[in-house]
Amino acid sequence: MRNMLTTALQEDGWDVTAVSSGTEALKKIEGGGFDILLSDICLPGNTGGMDILRKSREFSHWTPVILMTAFGTVNLAVEAMKEGARDFITKPFDLDELLSLLRRFVHSSGTDIIGSSSSLLYTLRRASKGSETDLNILVLGESGTGKELLARMIHRESRCSDGPFVPVNCAAIPADLMESELFGAEKGAYTGADRKRAGRFEHAQGGTIFLDEVGDLNTSLQGKLLRVLQEREYTRVGGAEILHTNARVISASNRELKEETEAGRFRKDLYFRIGEFPVTLSPLRERVEDIPDLVMHFLRQSGHREVIVTEDAMIKLKGYRWPGNIRQLRSIVLRAAALTDDRIIDAAILEIDDAASAEGLLEESARAAKLRETEMIRRALKETGGNRKKAALILKVSYRTLLSRLKELDI
Repeated sequence: MRNMLTTALQEDGWDVTAVSSGTEALKKIEGGGFDILLSDICLPGNTGGMDILRKSREFSHWTPVILMTAFGTVNLAVEAMKEGARDFITKPFDLDELLSLLRRFVHSSGTDIIGSSSSLLYTLRRASKGSETDLNILVLGESGTGKELLARMIHRESRCSDGPFVPVNCAAIPADLMESELFGAEKGAYTGADRKRAGRFEHAQGGTIFLDEVGDLNTSLQGKLLRVLQEREYTRVGGAEILHTNARVISASNRELKEETEAGRFRKDLYFRIGEFPVTLSPLRERVEDIPDLVMHFLRQSGHREVIVTEDAMIKLKGYRWPGNIRQLRSIVLRAAALTDDRIIDAAILEIDDAASAEGLLEESARAAKLRETEMIRRALKETGGNRKKAALILKVSYRTLLSRLKELDI
């Protein structure tokens, strides 16, 4: 298996270091420098895949670890996911499936999409599925969650990856200039147009055009964009020549576009057209388990590899609400790294609102408690074959209380 994988990966362009035992693997990991780790869960000797996972996170917290497992050890693999493994693949597996999985994680790492939370991994899997289609993709999420990074990952995994990736910030370009920016303009089309000018759709030919904050387009441009998506053709401003485009269209918005359509500010037909395949990025406050990975990544990326983040600082970071999401986290962490004199970031040096952090911790605790209660109720119902009265006895609550909690927790 090891020899086969080594040969296959090298033929696919990977630089492979292969070892025959967990003990050898740990020695290599201490040296660092790996973009991804692939290991069987069961290995010869006393060191197994779980040991490799834990050691890897100790030396290189951000390096993705993918575990291979036989059918009988799937439960162990699920447990490994909880400890930080990015994914697992069940043997026997399809080689193309494994290669696709490896490429996804390295691509996401290359575009700074960092984290191993279940919500982020779900988003990445969904985005990868969308990249394999010709559907128009709509990336939704609050400002600072990494929508453009996800769009770039989708482009890199798509059939048009050899073409250009052309971003357009629809909120930053004045409305009277947006049409010519998108579709180009002929000479003399407007004051100052002293030559023919290609638009972003022309520049994106054979690749991807990314329409960031598409909800900011005015009604007139919404109609013209709809025609491009439907007919794959357009004309330059002031021109009559019909131009055709094969560019992949990915859109993004931090607005609730469905609400915008209901309010009449965004065309419903355009909404359905750009949102053929929607992908949502969760806000940072809903995936706080990704914060340690992100913090380590920002420090490493900025040349602060030797800076240590204390446990109390990490607790404070996890408790904050992060209205500016990942972009704000990066600023706070790098500011703290610049301010520290002893290469230690503790809670005191973090310039964030303590009251907001406390509020976030309370909300996080409430969410954790809700998850524990849900799990306890489901386990009791499973033990009793769905008998609610018996489940109430096991849980030591009244039948009426259990019915109320089932409704409130949507079980």
